Amino acid sequence: MSEDDGEDEMTGRRRGLLHGSSSAALVPPLENDDLLARILLRLPALPSSLLRASAVCKRWHGLVSSDPHFLREFRSHHRSAPLLGFFPLYLTGGRLEFYSMLDPPDQIPSSRFTVTVQAAMGSRLLRCYHGRVLILNQLQKHFLVWDPVTADLRQIAFPAAFGSVHNKIVEVVDGAVVCSSDEQGHVHGACHSDPFKLVLLADDREKYYACVYSSETGAWGDLFSMMRPPRVMMPSATTPSTMFKNSICLLLVGEMFAILEFDWVRQNLALIDIPLARAEAFASIHGQCQFLIAPADSSGAFSFIVLNVSTVRVWKRVSNGDCTSRWILGTAIELGKLLSLKPTVSMVPLMLLGLDEEGNVMMKSTDSEIVFLVNLESLKFKQLPQKLPYIFCHPFSSFYTPGMYLGTGVSLFLELQKCKIDKLEMQGHVDV
Repeated sequence: MSEDDGEDEMTGRRRGLLHGSSSAALVPPLENDDLLARILLRLPALPSSLLRASAVCKRWHGLVSSDPHFLREFRSHHRSAPLLGFFPLYLTGGRLEFYSMLDPPDQIPSSRFTVTVQAAMGSRLLRCYHGRVLILNQLQKHFLVWDPVTADLRQIAFPAAFGSVHNKIVEVVDGAVVCSSDEQGHVHGACHSDPFKLVLLADDREKYYACVYSSETGAWGDLFSMMRPPRVMMPSATTPSTMFKNSICLLLVGEMFAILEFDWVRQNLALIDIPLARAEAFASIHGQCQFLIAPADSSGAFSFIVLNVSTVRVWKRVSNGDCTSRWILGTAIELGKLLSLKPTVSMVPLMLLGLDEEGNVMMKSTDSEIVFLVNLESLKFKQLPQKLPYIFCHPFSSFYTPGMYLGTGVSLFLELQKCKIDKLEMQGHVDV
């Protein structure tokens, strides 16, 4: 039998782990690759999980560190990448530093996910999505696409089409990097080698613009535009924009409020009305109301969330069946009672931070800096273990195993030491 045949046989045995095997009962559970992998699939998708498992013995190391089929199934089993922490909106001294929201041994050192940007004047973070970070430098007219896990950093110049907008200053107001993979069963968050698209929204005094860059072609596509309405509307500085399905949505505020939506698959740039009363619009100016655009279901429809102090009302946009839509008001949710918050009269006790990649609403208690993930459909919530000092920040989700992308045994050993694996756990399990 050739070496390749041996590898194919081993891979086949491991693949049986996920679909059942008739030989499973003939081998002790932890010596059967099929059953072992079924067990290891259920490890939490946290940074230390696979690393600690890989330290048990060579066979476990080979399964969780070098079998691509196991790693794909591990991600599929968990369905979405875990929330690792947050990045602030602005760079400090040319550095973008990470703030981990996990407890040890999963807490990621800030230095591990920190990047220093040359010519950082005018730079700010636009979004973290699908495991990549998008940094805008308006003065230098370029983007930086950064993968914190692999440390890959790419610079992409603004679309050349901006130069054809005569006598106007075009400013980028929003953007995101999205994975281009259309592979069936693909789970985002470990797309380090997959092609991507950079989607941007921009404006000037007369128009809104949208454009898409493809890493596969290395070029920008067509520039889409639409006229501003008579009453000038600017992007909201306090409402996070939203990514879902194939759209990026941004709240515009001014004499009137509206949602600017760009669907890059349908190549459609449009303004959408919102169910906002004048009193709520006035209250938002004084910080008493906050808003968030969120997905309503998997079809691409969305909802509009209004947070007034600690009460949430969710409006859902539904189709009338004749190419028109209307808003329907859902039940009010008292978050103060749901989250057992102390009543606060003089200040807003909650602040909307945005959405995680599972669609949960992230909220921060302003008096305690505690962050909650709340599912407004099921009313289930989770309190993150660490406090968050930032006011404006972006959540970062990714599958990450320390050492996997460092390449050498020495680096892996050092990462193991950082995770403080107890020697007693390894005693008797080292396969020499």
